[in-house]
Amino acid sequence: MSRVFIIDPLAPLVFRSGKPFDALSGGEADGANFPPPSSLAGLARTRYAEQTNLNFAAPGTLDRLLKISVAGPLLARRELADGRLTPLAPKPADALYKKGGAATRVTRLSPQKASENGGCDLPAGLRPVMSEEESSAKPAPGPAFWPWACLAAWGDGQEVDFNDLGKDDYPETERRFHTALDAKTGAAAAGRLFQTEGLDFSPRRRANAGDRAGPWAERELVLLGRSEEDLAEGLVVFGGERRLSRLRPAPAEIWPGPPNGLGEALRRAGGLRLTLITPALFSQGWHPGWLNGHLDGQLTGEPPDCPGLKLQLQAAAVERWLPISGWDLAGRKPKAARRLAPAGSVYWFKILEPRADADQAAALWLRPISDQDQDNRDGFGLALPAPWTPFQ
Repeated sequence: MSRVFIIDPLAPLVFRSGKPFDALSGGEADGANFPPPSSLAGLARTRYAEQTNLNFAAPGTLDRLLKISVAGPLLARRELADGRLTPLAPKPADALYKKGGAATRVTRLSPQKASENGGCDLPAGLRPVMSEEESSAKPAPGPAFWPWACLAAWGDGQEVDFNDLGKDDYPETERRFHTALDAKTGAAAAGRLFQTEGLDFSPRRRANAGDRAGPWAERELVLLGRSEEDLAEGLVVFGGERRLSRLRPAPAEIWPGPPNGLGEALRRAGGLRLTLITPALFSQGWHPGWLNGHLDGQLTGEPPDCPGLKLQLQAAAVERWLPISGWDLAGRKPKAARRLAPAGSVYWFKILEPRADADQAAALWLRPISDQDQDNRDGFGLALPAPWTPFQ
């Protein structure tokens, strides 16, 4: 049984990818990164160890903690008036913002057949992902996270109004400058100036008719997580610099659930579109390593813990990869840096036996699809399935 919890950051959260920060990197530090799943998993396991007084020196303790499955984090908007929570999801990679005149629209990208006079070098016979409409409008910036209802409508093939997307549904970046002190003089040490960037989840002031000292915002941002174990309420350390957050248990219904009839919809469509809600770790970089079979020149395979569910990859929309590292507590050393397929990436699959496997495909709802079992227990690669009709 899974337990849902809320993380209320009490200070801006600092997360680094492990990218070197020195003269070789040109002095460019990491930006304000969104919390990776492994950081939330570490928080949950540490909290469980503290409240149960686990002895880390006892044999098997670390293995026991690593087997606790954790999912998240999901960003959520909370209304200050009544505490109502609205889960948010990363913008899917098959959505493109375009601005024509004064209006910005959300246009859809989808797998297309290359024109007779064109082509591409995509591997394994994959279709290119292109815009469904011709337009002279230019790509435009827009929200990085969508309300869950908008993402669900998009997965059902409906249009999404740009004005329905929350423009403030992402934490602001806070930058702090630091310096090291000379032990002898007590003054700032020469050449030891550095900075950190964090994500500020606190309520912010709204401008009121040009007045910068306007009223407080009516909502704030929090993080949602899910664990196999009950976690007690209290203060926790989350992210770098030992900044504090508050962990609170939450009702299970806050965690987004699958729509009614998802299995039947997948059965009728014969295919599915998988969107990554958290970044995934794949041995093949941009696509899952469990796609290790070939049929008609295309990649096929079975997702983790879904025996018999045979999927064939038809197309993919993947943004630029992200680095991830960390600290190996058991080995007392840094973890090797790896490449993440970012959240929001979209994969289109054909279900090779839709009548038998559609219910299993529906069971993929917010389940991890990374290659390694430990990465899945850490919450990498939570996927959201939606019906999609494959090519004929």
